[in-house]
Amino acid sequence: MLLRVLVLNLAVASAKLTFGYATGAVSIISDGFHSLTDSASNVMGLVALRLARKPPDADHPYGHRKFETLAAAGIFVFLLIVVVEVVRAALSRLQSGAPAEITVYSFLVMIVTLAVNLAVVRYESGEGRRLTSELLMSDAAHTRSDVLTSCTVLISISAAWLGYPVFDPLGALVVAVFIARTGYYIGLETSGILADRVVLDSEEVRAVVLGTPEVVGCHQIRTRGSYDHTFLDLHVWFARDTPLFEAHRLSHIVKDRLMETFPQIADAVIHIEPAPLGDDQGRGIG
Repeated sequence: MLLRVLVLNLAVASAKLTFGYATGAVSIISDGFHSLTDSASNVMGLVALRLARKPPDADHPYGHRKFETLAAAGIFVFLLIVVVEVVRAALSRLQSGAPAEITVYSFLVMIVTLAVNLAVVRYESGEGRRLTSELLMSDAAHTRSDVLTSCTVLISISAAWLGYPVFDPLGALVVAVFIARTGYYIGLETSGILADRVVLDSEEVRAVVLGTPEVVGCHQIRTRGSYDHTFLDLHVWFARDTPLFEAHRLSHIVKDRLMETFPQIADAVIHIEPAPLGDDQGRGIG
């Protein structure tokens, strides 16, 4: 499914870029690059479905999800280059003042590609709801943003066609802002995963742990990974006279409750500890 959407997005981007460079309309060129971000999103989705979803193995005991993060990092670099190129072209056009060649075909290309994007959004949204796929719903939302930028470009070339050529490069700068915004959020998410940013709220985790009978307290709660594939480790206290076998059994209850409450947890490692002196009867939090 994503492969079909990728082909459509590449066709849309190719049409815009080819016609944009042929006519010199930098707003259409910038929108073509923005359409490429949809294709990049599809590529990342394909990586996630095929490579990143592979189960853990001897060489990758934590799984392969970082390949998705690496793909996202590559897309971030690509978007950074695109933004620089679009801004450079728009500023150069503003300085030269050379008008773009806006014809009826300019509108035809933009309207047809806009219709394709709308069809992709409708198709992905419907399939996403049918399959309850967050990936497809997210990708549909991303493509929907391309619809908005295409509308912006249509306004820009309409103004240029009416005798205001400055709106063509101004429209390109607006599209550059959209691309930069997308790159910013991708970079923010990617850097957080690579830097092992906290994923789950520690107090919410603590509340689940302390809701288990015979648990005295917990501390050193740590989470890392992505929002839909999280690793958790923490230290759980039991009364000092609790037999090791019983503490081990209770720790599995704690783990089951955590993974039921937070289904995004891929694995949870629980370290068993005796409660600090004087805390056997309390609900210490460390």
